[in-house]
Amino acid sequence: MIPLTPQDLPVGQPLPWSLLDGQGNLMLGSGSIIPDARDLALMFRHGTVCRPDDMPEPGNEPDALAGSRLSAGPLGLQVGTLLHVKTPGDQSRAAASRLIGFIEQGLFVTWPTLGGRELAVHAGENLLLRGFSGHAIHSFTSTVTAVCRSPFRYLVLSAPAQTEQMPVRRAARVPTRLAAYLIDADGAGADADEGGHDSNGEIGGDGASQTVTDLTVDRRVGEGLARLGLLSDLSTGGALVQTSSPAPAVGQKVQLRFQLRTGALDAEVMIDATVRSAPGQDDEEFPAFGVAFDALGERELTLLQCFIYEQLLATTCMPV
Repeated sequence: MIPLTPQDLPVGQPLPWSLLDGQGNLMLGSGSIIPDARDLALMFRHGTVCRPDDMPEPGNEPDALAGSRLSAGPLGLQVGTLLHVKTPGDQSRAAASRLIGFIEQGLFVTWPTLGGRELAVHAGENLLLRGFSGHAIHSFTSTVTAVCRSPFRYLVLSAPAQTEQMPVRRAARVPTRLAAYLIDADGAGADADEGGHDSNGEIGGDGASQTVTDLTVDRRVGEGLARLGLLSDLSTGGALVQTSSPAPAVGQKVQLRFQLRTGALDAEVMIDATVRSAPGQDDEEFPAFGVAFDALGERELTLLQCFIYEQLLATTCMPV
């Protein structure tokens, strides 16, 4: 990753790269627009901002994993589960892998990668792994029993040993520095009526499927009318939002538009929310307030759950 300064980022123009925090987590996707100088200052308010280096982002899972998950394997881990992998004694960030299959006495996993580079792994080597089963984060050790390079690069591991588990509560919250566009939901709806769209929110006459909401947000971002906020303390029920503009009133409806990175994939989500609280202001320049998410669609709920669980994996201490 390459650290950035505020002078490196254009204001009012599409970003040439994604923005990452100091741990490599996605903050704001490439092509997004930072509306003005105050929004830019908010991006740097709580720590380092970086861009990816010239290496490609991790994408080591084969296409076959794009389908639905299969039955649970050892420790309740399902095929497709994200795994964090380290070698004993390694103090650096864990590499990412995925479970692609299992047999009675072993696991098949994609080759672990970190920052687009493959982890150096050899047959006979011991590994520390961690994965989420849906109810708990499991840590365990396995030995590399085979290194395979065809039809793609993957590892065969021994059955999990020295297992430990940490239960995860259903309403888990994770700290984040996600940048989100904040839109007044009532104002968005009023603008949409001017565009001549049908009552289902689709453009009439040409068969396009983009919604009125999407069009309104795109226009507002381009015109600088959608401000940036930072999401923290994120759960499937809501988040804490810090913004460069005055905080909305309690009870006001807002829309949040942001990107989530789960595994190697980036997905944009838009969530309707209601302002529920205005906590004590530790930062008078950038006010914070709490929002409760309205009813989430299946896609948004799944993406949020995956993101939260992967953040829990990243922040849970692994044995070394």
